[in-house]
Amino acid sequence: MSLLECRCDEPGADPYACEADDCTGHFSELNPFGSGPVHGHDAKVSRTCSQCDWRTTVWHVDDGSAEAELHEHVMRVHGGVAPKAGER
Repeated sequence: MSLLECRCDEPGADPYACEADDCTGHFSELNPFGSGPVHGHDAKVSRTCSQCDWRTTVWHVDDGSAEAELHEHVMRVHGGVAPKAGER
């Protein structure tokens, strides 16, 4: 059960910013009859910083946005330095 309530049905709501587990938003690229790429399901992609456990926004499409947001975080907060495997 999500602690967040889906508000995608409200006027002006951005379904791509919704993080509710029961999101009712419409994503044209997920519609097999639409014009965008077909993925078959909601991706719900998020990444976690290996240094401080900060977490990116939950993205509904796996298009690299989560990776880009994590990269921006690492550059801004950690000076662009990512730990080597096994370090933290």
